Amino acid sequence: MQITRALSEHPELFLQEGARRNLLWFAEYMDPNFEPTPFHVAYYRVLDMFVKRKIRKLIIQAPPQHGKSQGSSRFLPADMLGHFPDLKFCICSYAATIAKDFNRDVQRLIDSDKYRAIFPDTQLNGSNVVTVANNYLRNSDVFEIVGHTGSLRVVGRGGSLTSKTVDVMIYDDLYKDSAEANSPIIRTAAWEWFTKVAQTRLHNDSQQLVVFTRWNPDDIIGKIIESEKVVFAERWSDFDNIPSGAWVLVNFEAIKTGNATEIDAREPGQPLWPKRHSLERLLQQ
Repeated sequence: MQITRALSEHPELFLQEGARRNLLWFAEYMDPNFEPTPFHVAYYRVLDMFVKRKIRKLIIQAPPQHGKSQGSSRFLPADMLGHFPDLKFCICSYAATIAKDFNRDVQRLIDSDKYRAIFPDTQLNGSNVVTVANNYLRNSDVFEIVGHTGSLRVVGRGGSLTSKTVDVMIYDDLYKDSAEANSPIIRTAAWEWFTKVAQTRLHNDSQQLVVFTRWNPDDIIGKIIESEKVVFAERWSDFDNIPSGAWVLVNFEAIKTGNATEIDAREPGQPLWPKRHSLERLLQQ
């Protein structure tokens, strides 16, 4: 009762408590300009299950410029490090420069006063921390959580991860565009790196998140579908009792082609984010 009264009298505390509990609320609290659509609500609900470690291996297919990286590679690692500051993250993208942008954006979130109010135990070198912080790395390639074993490292596709242990691996747009994804040479090299470099850095309890736009059926997601157990999720109950070792795949089409589902309630022919990408514009593309 006292907690309820305190929250009602101090709405900022209410918002902070919500931000601790849910990834979407965390994103809205950290970015007041964020206006989630029905797609974002569903997308962040899936990502939140990953944050809470209910999903070990997750694939999300989504079109470009719909905010997927904002959720998967900025808000998610910042929120997850707040809850689990001892986890070792790695974000991989098609180029090291893009991956470094994610690193810097996550650092800005963790450095903010809002974040510190939510997760005071997760801090970086130079983030109002004295003396001991100087022993923790912080640059555009990697940062470490002060007083914990957690870290976030970034790498471009094809980059080295030798001797690095990874608890949470995020693969964000491993192909730059359709030209790369439709190149047999690049697809082969990407699969070789995925299986012989990235996968060898994982352990039994590691989590993996693959999120990018599909340009070719023989891309990394396609090869995972061919070679491993994959659950195609259309209902929220599909996330219950996921078979051991299986991937969960959620598909958000730019223009809906199939029937409405629990996760994606659009009718056939409807765009994913009409205010940002109209049906007319998508059809032209």
